[in-house]
Amino acid sequence: MARAPVAVFFALELEAQALVRQLPRSGTIAPRISVWEGDGMVVAVSGVGKVAAALAAQFVHDVFKPRCVLSVGLGGALSGETSRGQVVVATGAVQHDMDGRPLTSARGIVPGLNQSVFSADAPVAEKLHVAARRSVENPRIVKPGLVLTGDQIVTSRAVRDALAKEFPEGACVDMETAAIAQVAYQNGTPWGAVRVTSDSADETFDLEDVIDFGVKSAGELFARIILDAVGDL
Repeated sequence: MARAPVAVFFALELEAQALVRQLPRSGTIAPRISVWEGDGMVVAVSGVGKVAAALAAQFVHDVFKPRCVLSVGLGGALSGETSRGQVVVATGAVQHDMDGRPLTSARGIVPGLNQSVFSADAPVAEKLHVAARRSVENPRIVKPGLVLTGDQIVTSRAVRDALAKEFPEGACVDMETAAIAQVAYQNGTPWGAVRVTSDSADETFDLEDVIDFGVKSAGELFARIILDAVGDL
């Protein structure tokens, strides 16, 4: 019996291009989700945001029964000192824009589940960390940290700094990881994430520049890390 695949999720096809260029498209009919299969993987491009990410994650769980799931893509740096090229291996993820008070006691806590941080699976995180360090010229740019997920592209220093203050373990911001993490948690599936910072999450944000970086640099790095890690996951 074939081993269950590793599921890899990207928000944008430009982030996935380097990884999927040798993979065949899946014949599975998906709800406006691009899917590729091969080399022990299922790669899905969900679209941007928490709803899109959660929809894709549950679809892949139901159809492919993955042995673990990975959220991969660009992110905004939370430290003004480091804006581009930091490789963040998630220790966990939180929805920074989830505010269920007074149903909950604090921002970030998901009502009903009564937790804010969805912790990454430790063995998966460790293997991603090792693969990331092997995939870069300077291993010091790889660091563990909490991914802060929300349905917004952060382009304000004031917003960024407020998030960093509220979630001091935060390493970067994105729009999908915590949603994928929650789906994995509720399905009992190990998960991990790798995010490469493309900008400093402030007023210097330049969409064209970020996309160019995603295509030319980050995408190739994602492919190296995932291909290195998949066999060990």
